Amino acid sequence: MRDDNAMRAGRTRSIRAVLDEAAEWAVVMAAAEVSIDDRREFVAWLKRSPEHLKEYLSIDRSWAELRGVDAARRIDVEALLAEADANVVELDVTKRAAVASDRVEVRGGSPMRALGIAFAATVIAALVGVSWFESQWEHRYSTGVGEQRTVKLDDGSTVVLNTHTRIRVAFTDQTREVRLLEGEALFEVAKNVARPFRVVSGRAITQAVGTAFVVRQEAEHTSITVIEGQVAVLQTESGERPPAELLAQAQRVSAGVRADVADRGISTVAIENSATATAWRSGQLVFDGSTLADMVAEFNRYNRVQLVLRDSQLANQRLSGVFAAAEPQALVSFLEHSGVIEPAQPTGNEIILVPRR
Repeated sequence: MRDDNAMRAGRTRSIRAVLDEAAEWAVVMAAAEVSIDDRREFVAWLKRSPEHLKEYLSIDRSWAELRGVDAARRIDVEALLAEADANVVELDVTKRAAVASDRVEVRGGSPMRALGIAFAATVIAALVGVSWFESQWEHRYSTGVGEQRTVKLDDGSTVVLNTHTRIRVAFTDQTREVRLLEGEALFEVAKNVARPFRVVSGRAITQAVGTAFVVRQEAEHTSITVIEGQVAVLQTESGERPPAELLAQAQRVSAGVRADVADRGISTVAIENSATATAWRSGQLVFDGSTLADMVAEFNRYNRVQLVLRDSQLANQRLSGVFAAAEPQALVSFLEHSGVIEPAQPTGNEIILVPRR
């Protein structure tokens, strides 16, 4: 019996020690500035035992500090979970986070599940690795097919994501960087000379101080259309960060000009009406002498119903017009009435375009 009592007393002391440590870490991590060494120690402490994570999640005082975490849902929880799989010890994090959020909901007497999930995302991000912490913050934003989204960044800049677009934003005290992973986005940059604003996409790096421009990531090149002001465009290997002196030699591109960055280098072309580059914001697609292949590809970016071209001669025909992005049937009707194609019949999620015989 004494042995049992001693064992229970030992477990009690052990739990109290974990609670004390968790409370100390809650205070440290809630500070306005946390050193990299503290962050490293915190990650190591979390990995040491599943009980550490559980008790840290359960501390009521942490909620007051974390009520504003991810209020705009900028943290991609699923992406963090996927990244964490290869980088953390098996702690069954999602289950414990759910249990912890349930417990806080009961003890607090108010709906806290959403906040618990946001907190769990923060802890999972810590487990992904110290590199997540080394930038002051990093967020991901995306849109689905046919969707648009406007994001207000912490520096006052605005990003408008077009259909099927993904970006990753990482700001530090010295730099502001956005990685365009796919798709197209309009950037309206708040001026701050001390913190350069860069967009990295494919092999292109675009730097601006205070301006507006559109960046579009294609399969084989990146296009940058300057709407207002001026940007510096640089070609790099796989979007690697260049030294400051190299960026100073980048090509300057002014409003009304589009720069295309590909393996062969940077080429520029004047745009007669730069408003056409942002027509998609109002749901319009503007074509001026475009090939039908390009028109079809553009419509397919915005719609789940896909237009299909199987004739090379038809694909090379050039056409002009303004169409609603969400109405591929409008293009089909235009082609039918113009005598370009045979009457088309939708098949499932496809509309096959056949040349007029």
